[in-house]
Amino acid sequence: EEEELDPIRATLDGKEVRCATCGGHLGDLFNDGWIYRGTSAAKTGKRYCIDGAALIFKPEDGGEDVFGDLPPPNRVIKYEQSMYRGA
Repeated sequence: EEEELDPIRATLDGKEVRCATCGGHLGDLFNDGWIYRGTSAAKTGKRYCIDGAALIFKPEDGGEDVFGDLPPPNRVIKYEQSMYRGA
């Protein structure tokens, strides 16, 4: 589901894309798709920027689901506390 905005704000700032079931933030939708020649965004004018953590990939072969919010296997990810947290 897309956030309702006036056309100027939607073009400049993008619209929020939310889950229609729970209302959770999935990412943003921008109206600058025409910049990306040769892509489906160029045809529609819409460019979706979806947060990886919001995705669950379901393999066609029936394998286990892959969640977008987990680090890849065999890869060490160093998380650092935000400098703005608790400020």
